[in-house]
Amino acid sequence: MYRNNDSKIRLISVDASTKRMKQKYAPCLLIVTLILLLSIHLPHMIATNPSSVDTLDVRLDYTDISGLIASFGQINCGPLPNHNIPEGSVLTQQYKETGFQLVRTHDLSGPTDISMIFPDFSLDPKDPSSYDFTLTDTYITSIIESGCNVFYRLGESASGNQSLRQPPKDFEKWAEICKHILMHYNDGWNNGFHYNITYVEIWNEPDLSFFWNGTAEQYYQLYQITAETLRAYDIDLRIGGPCTSSLDNQAFTSGFLTFVKDHDLPFDFYSWHRYADSPYHLYNGSTFVRMLLDSYGFTNVENINTEYNINLIYPQRDNDNAKNAAFTTGSLSVFQDAGIDKAFRYRGTQDNNLLMRFIGLDISLFTVDGTYKTPALSYLLHHTLCQETPLRLSTEPITGESGITILAGISADGSNISIVISNYEAETTSISFSFDSLPWDQPYSFVKYCIDDSHHLQIIDRQLQHPENTSFIVSIPPSTVYHLRLTNSSTIPCEGPRVASIPWFLRLPLFDPLAKILSIAILLFILG
Repeated sequence: MYRNNDSKIRLISVDASTKRMKQKYAPCLLIVTLILLLSIHLPHMIATNPSSVDTLDVRLDYTDISGLIASFGQINCGPLPNHNIPEGSVLTQQYKETGFQLVRTHDLSGPTDISMIFPDFSLDPKDPSSYDFTLTDTYITSIIESGCNVFYRLGESASGNQSLRQPPKDFEKWAEICKHILMHYNDGWNNGFHYNITYVEIWNEPDLSFFWNGTAEQYYQLYQITAETLRAYDIDLRIGGPCTSSLDNQAFTSGFLTFVKDHDLPFDFYSWHRYADSPYHLYNGSTFVRMLLDSYGFTNVENINTEYNINLIYPQRDNDNAKNAAFTTGSLSVFQDAGIDKAFRYRGTQDNNLLMRFIGLDISLFTVDGTYKTPALSYLLHHTLCQETPLRLSTEPITGESGITILAGISADGSNISIVISNYEAETTSISFSFDSLPWDQPYSFVKYCIDDSHHLQIIDRQLQHPENTSFIVSIPPSTVYHLRLTNSSTIPCEGPRVASIPWFLRLPLFDPLAKILSIAILLFILG
């Protein structure tokens, strides 16, 4: 998948003269790009740590509960390794530890794709012998056996096969195939299962010719026919789209919503993607979608981001290090107040491609052997928060605008209080916390966990405090996450597991311009 911030690379068909022009001017483009990248990266290569310290005051009341902390345990791919990575590890245990509950079936490189299940489009979609569920059964069953549910993306994974980017030859037939796939997994048809798959997403990123080499109007027609076919089959299915890569493309925001409303189509969720500069960028996108849906009268339609991660223009180390952990923790925090219902991290499994890592396009949470990357610790921490201190303490709405996010919770029995702080991009900030009182009249433990480039959710401070000590100050530098646990219990959360190290050549900013030049060269090659 190739993206540039919120707007993704648009693959376009070109005639012979355009190809010759690209070949002629490609060296100039590379030189200009190198200059631009040097101007971006050089200041960071020579910058020193910020010396100023901002301050922030936060008052908390352990009796002021605003609801439950939402888990946002949604992920793309896994727990089995991708079909084309046979050496990959099964991530069932890791998914349980990090609290993932819903797996989107996209970019599995074959399994769950329509073309693999129904390989010959000329065959009869009502004939069981027309289908090959062998490999897809293995993947869907692995999701169910891991304790997760399935979010089924109907369509195709990213690939170099241009025929899979074309609109189906027969929309009614394609919809019938989709219906029989769901019959197989929900009703036992064709030696199938009863997995109760509920969420069904129609296609992936039809605003990009890399996935949909048709018009927006053709996608509207495919959505209409498929959604109506599936609703007639099962009224309880939750059906949605358009799975747009960009909220700037009006054809797949207002245009799509107008078509759905005018034709009174089945529409249970709106799906969109964002590879963001910051948690605040995700917050803005989420609130925009909620406002847009409400303005069309779709107040009960779910707002679902089916792919999110940090901006892919950043170097690979920022995909794997504490910067992305701070981004991830901040994102899970801002989602609490962003009017979003689900947010699927892209992705769990790793492609194990060294070139993709060098140019910054590996955004998995786990390595090919199943080792945690540092951002995966954010999900481990958030899952602990939801499990042990799920009652959210009231704060100001969390937007991430300042670069700092603070999310706090308390256990139902009042024995544990958690405060999770993320500093994604603010300067070192001193935060003064104060409670009017605490729920204990005896000494309590104050435990401080840290995620940064030297600590993998490890305890860096532990003190016994008197019950009258209800205030404390924490100073948090950029690209850092703190978990503060206040407890009168003898049991505290475990420290995080070891994380994968980042290769030395990916840690050096010196190679960043070269990595980006290579990524652009590869994209030019793909473009012909």
